[in-house]
Amino acid sequence: MIDEKILDEIIPLPDINDLKDEKVAELESEGFVITNFSSGGIFYTLLMIALQIKVEFITLLRSILNNLFVTHADGTWLKLKAADFSKKQKEAIKTQGYVIVTRGNSSDAVKIPKGHVFKTIKDVNGEELRFFVVEDTVLQKGSNTVNVLVEAELEGTKYNVPQGQITRSLTYLDGGCTVSNNVDWITQEGSDTEDLESLRERTLRSWSELATRPTAEKYQNVCESISGVLFAKVNDLHPRGQGTVDIIITGTAGEATESLLTKVRTAVNEIKGTYDDVLVKSSTTIAQPVSVVVTIPNSVTDNTVSESVIAAVTQLLKISKDRALNELTHADIIYAIKRKVSFARNVKVTVPSEDLFLENDKVIILGEINVTVERV
Repeated sequence: MIDEKILDEIIPLPDINDLKDEKVAELESEGFVITNFSSGGIFYTLLMIALQIKVEFITLLRSILNNLFVTHADGTWLKLKAADFSKKQKEAIKTQGYVIVTRGNSSDAVKIPKGHVFKTIKDVNGEELRFFVVEDTVLQKGSNTVNVLVEAELEGTKYNVPQGQITRSLTYLDGGCTVSNNVDWITQEGSDTEDLESLRERTLRSWSELATRPTAEKYQNVCESISGVLFAKVNDLHPRGQGTVDIIITGTAGEATESLLTKVRTAVNEIKGTYDDVLVKSSTTIAQPVSVVVTIPNSVTDNTVSESVIAAVTQLLKISKDRALNELTHADIIYAIKRKVSFARNVKVTVPSEDLFLENDKVIILGEINVTVERV
């Protein structure tokens, strides 16, 4: 929003009572025959309606002025301004990946039809995420496992679930087969619709794309325009020798998939300098176990404390632009838990033993979490 002082200098917003006094004085000086402008009178009401329209029109003009600039535009206005710079908001996409179906007590072939539904375990709020099989798959006789390609029911980063979360089948699989997802199960990262602040940043960096030679900002803008890319960190200070550039890609699921890196490399090759040696690589995810001891009063009968703590820590370590992905401090963990479990007397973090501050190419994700609840 443009500073109010600046708006007042360009399009001042008058006070309606001052306008009323001014107009009444003007009418009197012109010899207007009606002199009763007392509150409640018909002419007073008509005058105030006209003046209110003027005030609202000036307010509209101030709003239009504010939204004429990318740095201040809001909502749809920003999308329209971004289009002037050939930028558009990145759309949400669905997560895709492979889950593993393992044979149960049957030795026969097991058919897994297109549209079959696998689900995650329910969280503390009873929510479960569903994934649909993309193509007909068969666990052949003599094989113990088969990879099944699935796609999320809806778009969004919340479907980029960690290892061991997709463990249920909506309908029974012949022979009691079990399902699971490995740590690298994702082949296409799911993403949310790009937030407006990210769109604003990319639009403001558009001028860098006009550079004759590719700059760090130009590389960054081109990479971050690709759906599925959360961050692109560019090191153009010759990290591997003269003329080298390293671009570290963080996807919406953390470590970028090979398909996402391929899209980024294609975009980079279109703009890179003739003699530039550009290396596009993924950031590295570090699964960090977390152990906490939560102390609650004896009088509390809530039996979902552990689930609430797990939900709080999971939300804290959710991959997003709102957190420093390579940092994890005790203070942040304690604050997140205290917000979720307001009646907790004390929260002690035992793992990690100290605050973590890793290199810029590292992304901390949640590993195993252990919660101990003590009563006092």
